[in-house]
Amino acid sequence: MDLTKASMLREMITGTELGTRTTDFAHSLRRYTTRRGGLLLFGPAEDEPWHLTAHLDDELHRAGVEDVRPSLVRWAPPPDAPPHLAIGLDRLRDSGKGESLLVVSEANPADTLLERIDDVRRRGTTIFSIDNGSKELASLSHESLVPELLIPSGFGSGWVSHPVPQDDGVPDETLTLIRDAVAGFEMTQHLVSLAAADPEAGQAGWRRSLRTFIDRLGGEPGA
Repeated sequence: MDLTKASMLREMITGTELGTRTTDFAHSLRRYTTRRGGLLLFGPAEDEPWHLTAHLDDELHRAGVEDVRPSLVRWAPPPDAPPHLAIGLDRLRDSGKGESLLVVSEANPADTLLERIDDVRRRGTTIFSIDNGSKELASLSHESLVPELLIPSGFGSGWVSHPVPQDDGVPDETLTLIRDAVAGFEMTQHLVSLAAADPEAGQAGWRRSLRTFIDRLGGEPGA
């Protein structure tokens, strides 16, 4: 999914649970990362989240947010890797308060991954996860997203698990976009990347609530 499609999709799902949850998740990620360079991404050795790292970095750079630019932590970076791809496990041992670890694991996390996350949590780092609903990972995460549980049925009040069924109330092109985006957590990662770059993402909760209230007051009657 490219940036244009991701932006269109975000507009489509505004006001739905999917839109709200991914936005709140991304804003929490910004709010709890208070140390410069303190946003770390981590995942299974065989499926490191370079995709999300790259998109987060692009969106935050585009928004001028330089102090929360993400770092991909790798299990065994090769000796000739460029600097941004050469950050190894030592970085996890240096993590602490004011930093956030975003774990992306589509498959059930291995014990070795869970052990690393547990160590980081004990150092005071805030743990976020995008995963398949693993109870073990959820117990270690301060906040988590399970993309499979956030796919809307007709963008209404009902929610279904992936795959998305045909629904007469939603245009075919929209359903196709959602189905294509769900694969590999791609949709959720793009939505989180876009939301993390929101101007209000780093504000305290009461500031965001006040801004929302003011925006509603200035809206059209009945909006």
